[in-house]
Amino acid sequence: MTAAGGGGMVQEGCGPGGGRKAGRPMPVKSVFKWRGWLAAAPVIVAFWCFRWEFDNDTVAWAVGGAVFLAAVALRVSAQCHLGYRLRVHKILTVTGPYRYSRNPIYIANIAMIAAMVWLMELPWLVAPTVIWCAMVYSAVVRYEEKRLLANFGEAYRRYTESVPRWFGWHGMQSVPRWFGWHGMQGDDGVRVRRYLAAACRSEVHCLLFLLLPAVKELLG
Repeated sequence: MTAAGGGGMVQEGCGPGGGRKAGRPMPVKSVFKWRGWLAAAPVIVAFWCFRWEFDNDTVAWAVGGAVFLAAVALRVSAQCHLGYRLRVHKILTVTGPYRYSRNPIYIANIAMIAAMVWLMELPWLVAPTVIWCAMVYSAVVRYEEKRLLANFGEAYRRYTESVPRWFGWHGMQSVPRWFGWHGMQGDDGVRVRRYLAAACRSEVHCLLFLLLPAVKELLG
């Protein structure tokens, strides 16, 4: 479930200050590097936990499945604009879901992971999962933001002033006023139609995670 979540692409080696200084610990960079595994830790715990399960498969799959698919849809929408795994020119992304949040992919990841825990019939673990993922991704985005600021400068700084890190709706009006990116990226609808198929292909692997609850059910 690893992807660049901020408003633009982050390339290794582009951050401020060059490489790592010898002997200087960089825990935040380590969190960034291992963000996928760290965020997915609750899923691993849930897979091997068979105590205090909510034994109602209908409710578990109806609620968990709906949240999971909504999260996948958000990832696909974000990919249409970000182009993280697509063969498109990478620029500062401020359209689509990035109008409302600077990190829609990470929001989708948190929802997916929470849905997985729910699908494994452990609703009591959902809240701790969301808190844990929020802590992991909060460290990640702060690391990314420094690099994005170094890469895009004033344009990114103004974007951070217009669109919140996690949630908010005022970006709908403020982003077009601050930037002229629409002319570079094209209309939102045009971009979605152009890259939707490729974005779906890049995210179809997410559906494989649904096998984990099924396997746990067989083991239980």
